[in-house]
Amino acid sequence: MIELFGSFKGSTSKLPFYDVSVSAGIPIPIDTDSHTVIDLNEFLIEHPNTTFFARITGDELSPVGISNGDILIIDTDVELVDGKLVLATLDDNLTVKYYRNIDGEQYLESHDSFFTPLELGDELSWKIIGVITKIVHSI
Repeated sequence: MIELFGSFKGSTSKLPFYDVSVSAGIPIPIDTDSHTVIDLNEFLIEHPNTTFFARITGDELSPVGISNGDILIIDTDVELVDGKLVLATLDDNLTVKYYRNIDGEQYLESHDSFFTPLELGDELSWKIIGVITKIVHSI
């Protein structure tokens, strides 16, 4: 299940940003005065007027790093190219799949190779809503 949020409205909230490298191993000293501010909207959203959010319910996408409760950032103005993760409708149901374009034929492919890719044709009611550009993931 996917819960949709409204479109981005251009609100800003600037937060401290320490513009230094952060070690994942041996701790390194930092200069506490070396911070600026960052607006996460500017960092996460390329096209504010065509971007919206959706929350994932369930763990079916955990093998690809998307967990229950994560927020997808979806842009309806990003070019649709082979291999992109997309939000789509299939027979009026929302789904997250990989878009595939192989020799001019369009498919939606599950993250699980157990399922056969679904060829998008006239006999199926479908629409690509947008490309997933970022994921907000809690740890």
